[in-house]
Amino acid sequence: MKALHQFNRCMTTFWARHQTEFHRFLKAKTGDNDLAFDLLQELFLKARAASDTFCQMQNPRAWLYTCARHLLIDTHRKAKPYQALDDSLFSQEESPSAITSLTECLPVVLETLSQEEREVIELCDLRQYKQKEVAALKNLSLPAVKSRLLRARQHLKQQLIELCANEMDERSHVCCDKKIF
Repeated sequence: MKALHQFNRCMTTFWARHQTEFHRFLKAKTGDNDLAFDLLQELFLKARAASDTFCQMQNPRAWLYTCARHLLIDTHRKAKPYQALDDSLFSQEESPSAITSLTECLPVVLETLSQEEREVIELCDLRQYKQKEVAALKNLSLPAVKSRLLRARQHLKQQLIELCANEMDERSHVCCDKKIF
């Protein structure tokens, strides 16, 4: 019982010396005196929970600063405002989206490419082989595979635009079906 009392006294003595310092730190980080006091109370409870080993720590002050930073992070996470999403975001379109029509068109467009172009796109983009693996598989240099893949992708993009009635946005992403009148 005497040993337990010794640890509690050690922690409370340390706390009495440093609580003002921790309060200033928390107030500086939050800008809110009441919130800083609330966090200081939580920090004290953490120190109290560790009172049996508190004075055996190499640097209890650093440990408390770490705990204080974690409390600040948790407070910040909890304070993020909740924003309800509009139900219209979840509704399904009645007509097929541009991506759906593109998915249906892709096999047809792939057939319009040369055998070499189709093969490099299928291996790298569809089957997810690494370009280095394709180079080894085809007995080509890595720069040759990169060059062929770039040309094949450019040709594929051109064919998709021409044949699939889809438009690209300013960042070259498929955005919408062309309006065909």
